[in-house]
Amino acid sequence: AIAAHQVRPPAVIVVGQVVDCAPAVSWFAARPLAGRRVLVTRPSGQADQLSERLASLGAEVLQQPAVEIADPPDWQPVDEALARLDQFDWLVFSSANGVWYLLGRLMATGGDLRRLGKLRLAAIGPGTAAALAAYCLRADLVPEDYRAEWLLESLRHQAQGKRFLLARASRGRQVLAEGLIAAGAYVEQLVVYSSIDVERADPAIYTELAAGRIDWVTVTSSAIARSLVRLFGQQLHRARLASISPVTSAVLNELGFRPAAEARQYTMDGLLDAILAQEAGDSCQ
Repeated sequence: AIAAHQVRPPAVIVVGQVVDCAPAVSWFAARPLAGRRVLVTRPSGQADQLSERLASLGAEVLQQPAVEIADPPDWQPVDEALARLDQFDWLVFSSANGVWYLLGRLMATGGDLRRLGKLRLAAIGPGTAAALAAYCLRADLVPEDYRAEWLLESLRHQAQGKRFLLARASRGRQVLAEGLIAAGAYVEQLVVYSSIDVERADPAIYTELAAGRIDWVTVTSSAIARSLVRLFGQQLHRARLASISPVTSAVLNELGFRPAAEARQYTMDGLLDAILAQEAGDSCQ
């Protein structure tokens, strides 16, 4: 019978009454991303949560950081700013990394979270607000739409004459700072961490992508988008790209890559929903 069906190794053959268990275990194969291979490109140490969610949905997950997060080039400006927090009205965080690095530095240098007592805190989205909550701090403002433009709109009407400290990465857009200055605020930008491109892709990952054996590549920031194109070039066309936001999608399009899915809510959950929606649409065709 085996020869008649031309079964070839590797193969798993089930014989006997255990076959009756198939309905009970079919949930594994029925998961929405079963059979899909997804490349997660977040920095080392920050990819596990997304990877675990993808795996729980049935995907085989590979990891290739496109950028790494590190200390700022110089801690002195950070330390000086921490020493005069009482001079500011608002402390604004545009990422969870900003929270971890700034408040981590405050604590590491013998500081006290009570220094933030008179400050109002703004977070660009729920992930950043959650990072603040880990320090038992509640964001006074989180915009409905998790982009710098919406954070600016939420702050613009109260910016006149106020002093803002923006905790940011070593690179990024100037939308928030420029908009607040135009609205009459004093703005000081503080680089609290570095975002650094990974120099070289894992050869095994490059080979899998070039062979068309990766179905999805997640793109969770503009910096990651640019780094991925530098690392993989035209090989990225061999997989579908999932973008976390219109801003990230715009960068991909500018570089010649059209995302197959874009999150409506600019979070990791939103990114997963976008991939699942695309997969569901494919299955209906």
